Amino acid sequence: MDKVGNVLINLVQDLSSISTNGYAHVEINHQLCDPQEFERLFHYFTKGTILERIELDVRKLNSIIKGGCGYTEELDEPDSKGYIKCPECGKFAEVRDPKYKILEPDPNLVGKRQSIRF
Repeated sequence: MDKVGNVLINLVQDLSSISTNGYAHVEINHQLCDPQEFERLFHYFTKGTILERIELDVRKLNSIIKGGCGYTEELDEPDSKGYIKCPECGKFAEVRDPKYKILEPDPNLVGKRQSIRF
């Protein structure tokens, strides 16, 4: 799992490159950082930048387990250590810990930022 600072830098870079229109809804992995604390860190580190006045809505992002049989489920356990048995087939399942996800604006649907107005 990456450190909070690295994830914060990656998110700031991602949000800086897309047209947000002043609002963003993101999910942060709950094992990485508390969503409210991440929001405070985001606003602290974006002071004086193009994202300074963005309204950010941060929610919790759970880990995902994927079994070899195709079973997929969100996992709300605080620490799985990367191993868990699949409830369907009983074999060990892969635990994926996505760091963050930008829900709104959808990076695949909005355009890249054309210019920066100050």
